[in-house]
Amino acid sequence: MMLQALIAYAERENLGDPDFEPADVQWVIQLTKRGRRAGPPLDLRKSPKRILIPTLEQKLLTDARRPRARFLCDSLERSVGFAEATKPERVARVAGSLRFFKDLLQQCRDACPAEAATLDAVLRFLNDDEAREALHAELAAAKAKPNELATFTVDGTWLVELGRIRGFWRSWRQKQKPTSALPKRLCFATGKLAEPVDTTGVIKGIPGGNPSGTIFLCFDKDAFCSYGLEQAQNAALSAPAELKIRAALTALIEQSRAQKLIFNDTICLHWTRQRVEFDPVDTLASANPEEVAQLLKSVETGRQVTGLEPNAYYAVSLSGNGARIVVRDWIESTVPEVERHIARWFQQLTIVEPGGAAVKREFALGELLRALANPKLEKPFEALPHGAAESLLHAALTGGPIPQAILMAALRRETVDRVSGGEKPGRRRPFLPARFALIKLCLLRSPNRKEHHTMTEKLDPNSKDVAYLCGQLFAVLGRLQLLALGKVGASIAERTYGGVATRPATTLGPLFTKVPAYLKKANERFPGAGTNKQKEIEALCQRIEALGGFPQTLGLEEQGRFALGYYCQLAEYRARSEERELEERAEQLSEETV
Repeated sequence: MMLQALIAYAERENLGDPDFEPADVQWVIQLTKRGRRAGPPLDLRKSPKRILIPTLEQKLLTDARRPRARFLCDSLERSVGFAEATKPERVARVAGSLRFFKDLLQQCRDACPAEAATLDAVLRFLNDDEAREALHAELAAAKAKPNELATFTVDGTWLVELGRIRGFWRSWRQKQKPTSALPKRLCFATGKLAEPVDTTGVIKGIPGGNPSGTIFLCFDKDAFCSYGLEQAQNAALSAPAELKIRAALTALIEQSRAQKLIFNDTICLHWTRQRVEFDPVDTLASANPEEVAQLLKSVETGRQVTGLEPNAYYAVSLSGNGARIVVRDWIESTVPEVERHIARWFQQLTIVEPGGAAVKREFALGELLRALANPKLEKPFEALPHGAAESLLHAALTGGPIPQAILMAALRRETVDRVSGGEKPGRRRPFLPARFALIKLCLLRSPNRKEHHTMTEKLDPNSKDVAYLCGQLFAVLGRLQLLALGKVGASIAERTYGGVATRPATTLGPLFTKVPAYLKKANERFPGAGTNKQKEIEALCQRIEALGGFPQTLGLEEQGRFALGYYCQLAEYRARSEERELEERAEQLSEETV
């Protein structure tokens, strides 16, 4: 189904022209009508111009026995004879390619009298050895590479874009098509009888693949072949179908790169059967607040967002494995269904911000993944669990659960941040609301979720979840220490967060031995503040005792609820003006731990 969907996309967008393909031109050789250069070669390497260039099959271009070149637009090596001086063995091939390039221009001149003067200018320049050598010297000084794409302009006109010249190329290609006696077979993408291609073209831009491109269909081992068939004929594809699939993938890869939907050697492509003005995955990638609000409103009112139609929606996650493309995930749905799932995704991500004054739900997919990454690594995303990007995208589009590996990674990163502290003693690492939003999302979609488990966007004052209450209690103890001692080199959270979050019964005991001294000191500095914290501690301990007491250990999801209780309690403190004032005054203090 994926190949058929790609073909439909290519036909909708008018992609897959067999005679022309999109490419980025890096050099423009500017000429006058007299065949002289109108200026230095135009260097477009920093911002290449995307145009449609004449197509010539790769196997023809790489045939060393018969050097060839594309028409009017090809590499510097084939179009102007610019070659590397360190490779003298290629001299004959370079000369042969240039001859072929000039021969095509001559044929076009003869076939298109109206464009003869323009084409004569290019031929005159290419036949002038001294002029070409001067150009080579300038290209060498600019550190141009022989494989960089170049074309010509005459008095500012791009020859490759002229209608008559394009028509010549189409007719030339039609005449060059060989007559084949090979048997026709059913194309498995279209279901029509056609002569299958032997090999497929390469796709560029797949992370993890070869820089020169990856192949989406190949059979290079005997074990993969059957009935005496070779190469791609084991999965017969007609040439038009292969070209449309390749063109669609190329266009979608460019779109996803622009949206930055690339994570840790995986790129996420998405499209619809019919064109829509509003794509919900765009919102997933950008988390634009206006679009998120519009999406949520459409779901709440039961009305679709303007531009959405009940047509098919497709998404695929791809990565490269050397020269081959690997399909990591494939999703087929409908636009309204995807819209509902993504609206629910943002609803479930909603979490109070660390300051406690507002809630946030607009977390982009990249922001959630960065919350799992290790910022100390040169490539932070290398620390992500395997398949994290495609798993989150799949869950967002289908409404499915989140793998526990992602919850584990979020809790591990949070523990590291709490325990390691800041770069300097006494400087706390800031909370990442995206990480807690992701923890909450994982817990809400867990199949083990029970009714009394607390996963609210703000502090739940009536929670009956012992893990959540333990997190609250730990936050209260940390606040009491701050009131008593001010900023210290290593706070309670930095010294004991990992232990309390996994073994509260054995690690909270030693902390309680310091509570009396903290209460006394807090009351001395901020009269009544210690007493208030004592009441909070006693109330939480009573609620925990009523639920069976402090657990010996907390499982993975219980650790997640502990983290939410801890985070939401601190956010609740910062939401109260009197607590904010106390925190600011306490942070000005500095004293050794009692």
